[in-house]
Amino acid sequence: MHFPTAGGPFFRHLRVWHAVLASLIAVAVVAYLVLRPSDDVRSVPDSACRPADAAREDPPATPDLDGDGSVDLTYESPDTESDFDVIVVPGSEQGPDDDRTTVLTRDDLGVPDDIQSIDDSWRPTVADLDGDGHADLIVSGAAQVLWGGPKGPQAGGPQGRVPLPGSGYGSTAPIAGDFDGDGHTDLAVYRSSLEDGELIVLEGPFKRSGAPARTVEIPSPVHEAGDPVLVAGDANDDRATDLALYGSPWDPPLLLTGGARTVGGLSKEPERLPEGENIVFGDFDGDGRQDIAVGRSFVNDYDDVDTPHRRGQVSVRYGKAPGEWVTMEGGDFKEGFGTRLAAGDFNGDGCDDLAVQLTKKKETGDARIEVLRGGSEHGLGSKPWRATKRSEPDGDSGFSGDGSIFDVRDWDGDGRAELTLFGGSRWWITDGTDRDEASFPDLPSNYEDS
Repeated sequence: MHFPTAGGPFFRHLRVWHAVLASLIAVAVVAYLVLRPSDDVRSVPDSACRPADAAREDPPATPDLDGDGSVDLTYESPDTESDFDVIVVPGSEQGPDDDRTTVLTRDDLGVPDDIQSIDDSWRPTVADLDGDGHADLIVSGAAQVLWGGPKGPQAGGPQGRVPLPGSGYGSTAPIAGDFDGDGHTDLAVYRSSLEDGELIVLEGPFKRSGAPARTVEIPSPVHEAGDPVLVAGDANDDRATDLALYGSPWDPPLLLTGGARTVGGLSKEPERLPEGENIVFGDFDGDGRQDIAVGRSFVNDYDDVDTPHRRGQVSVRYGKAPGEWVTMEGGDFKEGFGTRLAAGDFNGDGCDDLAVQLTKKKETGDARIEVLRGGSEHGLGSKPWRATKRSEPDGDSGFSGDGSIFDVRDWDGDGRAELTLFGGSRWWITDGTDRDEASFPDLPSNYEDS
């Protein structure tokens, strides 16, 4: 069995994907807030981060495949050089229940033999494509769909395949969002080309065959031969999903706003964001509007290229001030502050916090995480709330590596987000400070037999 090591496909993808900003800023507003470490992570009643005039409804747990109200951990795992499985760790009131882990094989998913999906596809997409109220599983660049039901997508259950025009989709599953704002789930995926790439928007609702209501091909907004990562969010609070693209070696991150009067619903002209290698959306000041954070570590994708003697950066644009960018430096010189970002409300006060990964060398997968706490007055603070580092030493498995940011979810449904790290061959679910709520192997004990 082949599985990514710290220098393998997962961490190679982190160099491009899971991706803050150059010293050039449209309008620079530097705001620093010194944060004191806090061991109190209980929900905060009547928090200023959630005023009455900005009340927001908490979204349903997602991704929730079986409809039990708990978030499920889903990821793709290569088990040979040309094959992969999808691992589902069901959620519970205590978080992911690894004792009930199931494995969906290529045959279970109905993925054709000619589709290889091992380089970048660590996260299948979970969304309700046909509007029946049940979450569906969209896997790999093949856009294979395993339809959901009352008990979730089942091995050998109903399948479909979203017809993607042409080729050049790599192995990453399309991302979901309502880009045209019509209330139906859409999919977006980038089609790479040595000449002219395309952004493909597949509008819902989808038929059980996998066919969308309409397919829209948009000329690439990035430089030729670019292969950007797509991130969905709502940067202008209009309920239509916006689409950010980053990771092109020749272009800054770009933002296409949704709900536009165009075919596909996305704005014709993208907004250029500050230079960076990854983007997240979050409500860091608790005003009910999503903000944008862009990370730039200045660490090169290849370890043999020296890192400049400077600190990494995170730049934030708040929804209440869409024309201004706040830039914060972090870590020490050449430490790679901003290599990866993840947003979530770790202390339950109604303001999202920002987990920032520091990585000195991307190919070796070394990492530690610092959390900047959100607040209603200033938004994100400039000092770390708590530092977190997890490492799995070399062992019989032959895998090693530091825990790297994978996801942020409210795994146990207590109103506070948890930070999910993966390293070597192990998962860690932390409370966003430095305490583990769960830790378990990446693969079930029966994986070899599946």
